[in-house]
Amino acid sequence: FTMMASPSVPLALLKTLSALARGSLWLLLAATVLFLSAWGTLHWVIVPRIDDFRPLLEARTSALLGVELRIGAIKAQSTGLVPSFELDDVRLLDAQGRPALQLGRVQVALSPRSLWQLGFDQVYVERLQLQVRRDRAGRIWVAGLDLSGSSGDGQGLADWLFSQHELVLQGGSIEWTDELRAAPPLLLQQVQVVLRNQGRRHEIHVNATPPALLGERLSLTGRFVQPLLSLQAGRWRDWEGQLYSATDRIDLALLRQFADLGADLQQGSGAVRLWADIKRGELQGAVVDLSLGGVRLSLGAGLEPLALLSLASRLSAKRLAEGFEVSARALA
Repeated sequence: FTMMASPSVPLALLKTLSALARGSLWLLLAATVLFLSAWGTLHWVIVPRIDDFRPLLEARTSALLGVELRIGAIKAQSTGLVPSFELDDVRLLDAQGRPALQLGRVQVALSPRSLWQLGFDQVYVERLQLQVRRDRAGRIWVAGLDLSGSSGDGQGLADWLFSQHELVLQGGSIEWTDELRAAPPLLLQQVQVVLRNQGRRHEIHVNATPPALLGERLSLTGRFVQPLLSLQAGRWRDWEGQLYSATDRIDLALLRQFADLGADLQQGSGAVRLWADIKRGELQGAVVDLSLGGVRLSLGAGLEPLALLSLASRLSAKRLAEGFEVSARALA
């Protein structure tokens, strides 16, 4: 007994495969033509006339961010598959028309992946001058934008910022003004910032030099994860993660003008290292390594200050459901 296969079955299969192959070939050809057209437009139309697009770029970006953007000049370099761009004298103006953010030079690097995501592969900024302010209502203003979450003014900028693959700031300055505490402005110089974003993960490194009387160079590192279902990369109040900060010398008595230390420390300076756990934008716990000299500490109203030649310890604090817990280790 012999079974013979029907010749119509493989013939139909071959016709189907042939049609799929022709369709895939046409799709590949169309994608290639589309890519070459976009590449040619970018290199031969946009790059040579990039500065002509400056008013349009200023208008579109100003509408997106909600503040006025001014760009001194734009240059492009077409040295590879994807060009790079350089922007000079970039300024963001606040509602009163004052420069809230000034960038001496901005270099923008692109890649096929970043073009597909409508972003940049790397943004490199030199000579940043940034104004950060807390008003009397407690709102935080960065470059003239309200980033406190009480309004949506800065949401567009925050979403764009935390969607970029890498942002590098070199040789800048940041001025912090706290109207709520009525403190004098604090100027941080030689600021270096590296911000990396990979999906829901955000990593930031900051190094800055405070005024000499306040202390020596300080560093800050933060690693955060945004919620899985979060659709806005800039909603930093929903993140959770850890902050680490360190400095070899800081005058805590002067620092009291700019931050709440949780204790009436009238005198004391030295090395400080801090690890802080953050959840949904709020401090949940912290560990602090202290090595201080010349300490004067008041433990309560009406009590004489506690005068110490030196103070060293690892202090821990944790928020509980109905209060908090504080502990000290290796207290000397």
